[in-house]
Amino acid sequence: DRSKLTPMHQHYVEVKEQYPNALLLYRVGDFFECFFQDAVIISRELELVCTSKEGGKEIGRVAMTGVPHHALERYTRLLVEKGFAVAICDQVEDSAQAAAEKRMVERQVTKLLTPGTLTDEGMLSARRNNFLASVVITGSHWGLAYADISTGEFCTTQEKDLDSLTVELLRLQPAEILFPVNAPDLNSLMRP
Repeated sequence: DRSKLTPMHQHYVEVKEQYPNALLLYRVGDFFECFFQDAVIISRELELVCTSKEGGKEIGRVAMTGVPHHALERYTRLLVEKGFAVAICDQVEDSAQAAAEKRMVERQVTKLLTPGTLTDEGMLSARRNNFLASVVITGSHWGLAYADISTGEFCTTQEKDLDSLTVELLRLQPAEILFPVNAPDLNSLMRP
């Protein structure tokens, strides 16, 4: 029951529902914290201690892990390298103002990081493109669009031979590939 959570945890859950496929790092003071299943995943993947925090009188303690705000880039880079999407929910107002008004600090997702959407130099390889690719398959035809948003490079191509799609994807080595929700299973399309 969400209403039994603390106000901060209620907000965390509301934000998490907007980004269900991303790990949510939520700014609390000098740390970016995560809770519930995200805390367990981040703790495991980054080899951090998973602790707990009071989630509400009737809820009890909930899983929590966190990283210092000054080390956020390092930890998010590691998560993205492992293939995770990461939503950064930061404080968007002065905490002193919120404290003076006796209310919770306003927070919003300010950045969504996925393997193909990186633009920060510290998270990119200088030796290769960081392509975000999108594939559409209709019958025996396919279309491919790919972009490196850090450089502005954008290209498209299409063909009939599905084997050439595999070759093209291997050549590009995209960091992330987007498929339509209703996309056919590629294995079922390949010739035996």
